[in-house]
Amino acid sequence: MTMWTSLDPAAVAVDPGGRATARLRVRNTGDTVEEYRLSIVGAPAGWARIEPDTLRLYPGSEATAEISFAPPRSPDALAGPAAYGIRVEPREHSEVRDVLEGQVTVAPFTEVRAELLPPNLVGRFRGRAQVAVDNLGNTALTASLAVRDETNRLTFELTPNSVQIAPGRAAFAEVDIRPQQVRWTGSGEHHRMTLSVRRSGDDTPLQVGGVFEQRAVLPRWVFVAGSVLVAACVAGVALWLGHQPKVTTATGEMQAAAGAQPLPQGAESPLPSAPPPAPPAQAGESAPAGDGSGGAAGGGGGGGEAASELGGGPPVVPPPPKKAAAAPNAPTGPVWDMGYKPDDIVTFAQYRLATLGNECTLKPGWTAGIIDRATKDALTCYQQHVMRDKKSSMQLTATDKKLGTLGRATLTSMWAQGIRADQVKSGAKTYQVTQLAAALWWANQAGISDVDLNRDRDYAHKGIDYFKAGQKGGYLMTSDGGLAKAIKDYQSYVGLPQTGVADTKTINWLVGGDVKDRGNPGR
Repeated sequence: MTMWTSLDPAAVAVDPGGRATARLRVRNTGDTVEEYRLSIVGAPAGWARIEPDTLRLYPGSEATAEISFAPPRSPDALAGPAAYGIRVEPREHSEVRDVLEGQVTVAPFTEVRAELLPPNLVGRFRGRAQVAVDNLGNTALTASLAVRDETNRLTFELTPNSVQIAPGRAAFAEVDIRPQQVRWTGSGEHHRMTLSVRRSGDDTPLQVGGVFEQRAVLPRWVFVAGSVLVAACVAGVALWLGHQPKVTTATGEMQAAAGAQPLPQGAESPLPSAPPPAPPAQAGESAPAGDGSGGAAGGGGGGGEAASELGGGPPVVPPPPKKAAAAPNAPTGPVWDMGYKPDDIVTFAQYRLATLGNECTLKPGWTAGIIDRATKDALTCYQQHVMRDKKSSMQLTATDKKLGTLGRATLTSMWAQGIRADQVKSGAKTYQVTQLAAALWWANQAGISDVDLNRDRDYAHKGIDYFKAGQKGGYLMTSDGGLAKAIKDYQSYVGLPQTGVADTKTINWLVGGDVKDRGNPGR
């Protein structure tokens, strides 16, 4: 040996945001001048430093270096003991390097943040929101959730009502809000709500405010229009009664002339002959302006076809124009981009974009099956919106790198939009189960064959039919063991707990475009 080392103390304790120190002593026991390089290894290395990190000692001399520990007040410095090592490497005799082991214990601290998303809700019969609870401390916590309103006129249902959160992670709960009494008429009523998050072992809850605006079922303009209509009807009846024409009969005159001889036929002026019938309209010509029956029939037929195409329920889905013809030698997807051949998968995405109801909504006038300029702009807006949504995994552009194109991650996100965990639980038979199956089918494909694309198009046809029907009914699938296996496979790909249950976080990861990696399918 050419050195002697000592660590004092070997174990230290420190508070997050504070500082603690230890000393390293090194003595040169050799007979030549030696330079010793010092470094820290282990978990605390990110928030520890040693000064100086190099000691140059003459034979028989000794020097000291100070190790300082300054863990941040954040989840990065987990509470509890953590082992570390001080590596001492002689420059001239590297074969005799040494590692001194020590331990630093970080004190626990708790910090919880909660948010009601959105904080302001509007509804007539019900409202839905999410509760996000963030654990900003360095130790795991369990928290219970409760919601109340000031006037006690609302009913709340929290799912779940307690959460367990690891350090630096967030948990989500769904809250369903229903007014106890429906307001049929009148102005809206504001209900102030308070969300309470109570950490286990702490009697002081964290409180977050929110507002639910309960609107009347029948808006005020209905009564205004009804009053105007009633007034107009009353006025019309009054005018008709005041201007009723005088009606007289010729009964007496007919009786007086009962014995008179009738005029011979033809004595009076002859009736004018009937006009000849109008010739039938030729193909492509409209009916004459005076033909009221023909014009009315044509208009009625057009209106009926439009209603059938658009479907009866909201939101209204604009009917796509006729499919464009494919250009010679046009490429096919996926990924689909401008100039590609028409595909029903693109048509489904266009229907999904046309029913978003936000700034990214695809406006009428798009061409079905191809990515035209309007579709590309709406796709770009949607993808940017997903990448700004912090509730999701925000991984969409990691796979679909070119904005405005339609790839696996974007299709996965579109299929998963609007699904709630309670709609796809085991045994459920809903259209949302069909959505989830389609989203998982896209997410779990690292490579896509022609057989896979045929199944993808089958799902696309089901989605198109659902939107054409006004988002009612749809093809219903049952959440069974096969779907649970697909959920579990997806969770293993993206690093979520492999429960086989489509919880809120799994759905948010699908909406965020987190899909199986082609280069590392087992991540």
